[in-house]
Amino acid sequence: MKQTLLATAALLLAPLLPTRAAEPPQPRHGEKLIINNDDGFSSFYSGRYKSAEDLHRHVLTFRDTQLAVFEWCISSGSRANYPTKATELVGEGVTDFGRKGDQLAAETLHRLAAEGTDTLQVVAAACHEAGVACYASLRMNGDYGAKLPDDSLSRLFNSDFWRAHPEFRIRGPKGEDKIKLSYAFPEVQAFKLGILREVVTRDIDGINLDFLRHPPFFGFEEPLRQAFEDKYHVDPTTVPVDDPRWSPLRAELMTRFVRDVRHLLDEEGQRKHRHLGLSARVDWKEYQTLGCDIETWLHEGLLDYLVIAQHSLGGYEIDLAPFVRMAQGTGCAILYGEEGILSGHDRTAAEDKLIAEGKLVPPKSEHLTLEQYQARAARWYAAGAAGVHLFNEGDHHVMSVLGSVKATPPPK
Repeated sequence: MKQTLLATAALLLAPLLPTRAAEPPQPRHGEKLIINNDDGFSSFYSGRYKSAEDLHRHVLTFRDTQLAVFEWCISSGSRANYPTKATELVGEGVTDFGRKGDQLAAETLHRLAAEGTDTLQVVAAACHEAGVACYASLRMNGDYGAKLPDDSLSRLFNSDFWRAHPEFRIRGPKGEDKIKLSYAFPEVQAFKLGILREVVTRDIDGINLDFLRHPPFFGFEEPLRQAFEDKYHVDPTTVPVDDPRWSPLRAELMTRFVRDVRHLLDEEGQRKHRHLGLSARVDWKEYQTLGCDIETWLHEGLLDYLVIAQHSLGGYEIDLAPFVRMAQGTGCAILYGEEGILSGHDRTAAEDKLIAEGKLVPPKSEHLTLEQYQARAARWYAAGAAGVHLFNEGDHHVMSVLGSVKATPPPK
């Protein structure tokens, strides 16, 4: 009888336990985990990276910092910054560039590819030389609108797949084209997985799925409308666009994609005889509406670390405690996601032209200071964060001290 009761208890408790064990990266030279995301484009745009040696040398500067993971973004729009057969290189087929930096970046990436340089492999090798893990970061939906008068970013960044398949784009409630690709279509998921399948053959340590660049991922496409009608027996055109019943349908589709990425990493990890990590960066307020079922991801052990952030400029405040509680017992590390830029915007093509002509002062942006980072980190650590994830941050001093900040609860 006692054994039967124990077995029954085990079955009841089983759904509460993750189905696989998470293996988050470990802190380096400090007590907390520090991770930095590089967009993989800006330093080509500025001319900082002109050669493989430039890229290698820069990554080596992390050697003596507390940085444990360097996330290198491999996608802009739905094109890549490494030699690829799954999509195209940034700027492929473009002859008329909107900004000088765009042209410089595209020409540099194409020259490096022609020379046989695999930028992702250069970054991965330099990371390992510096003692830092390398995650390839995928921007989940970064395509740009193609409307005139300036369609330069869509020409530069949007893939041929995006151009060839307008039927796979997000639709508004009235069927209007909302530009970005929809994960409601198996073909879109297969396209994105094809990029990641190519990426994991490099000597990386994991993949980061960046859901903050840029939502949404679903709208009111026909597969979702049909799923809504099949499940609820209601005409989806008669319900509000914010009906909460849309969320679980979107979540089911996105969780399928996340599972596929985890499976891809497990397969490649077996070949490489080591664990390959998976992480995600999500919006703390909108994740459910966007189809990010992080509770299921945590329960199934799909993620090794989860970054809680906000789809906006930096300086935001988040109640991190609910996410820390959600992750208890899963092994997944919860990180606070900092956006370093407080104000400002990317230059437009028109602004770039005026600046070159001396008719416009380059727009300035405000940035988090080291002191602000330290004060904020103390609060996040007190709330249970395993570390800090940095976005739009290049200050090595920040990466050298945040891992040693002491937890200090905010005054009551």
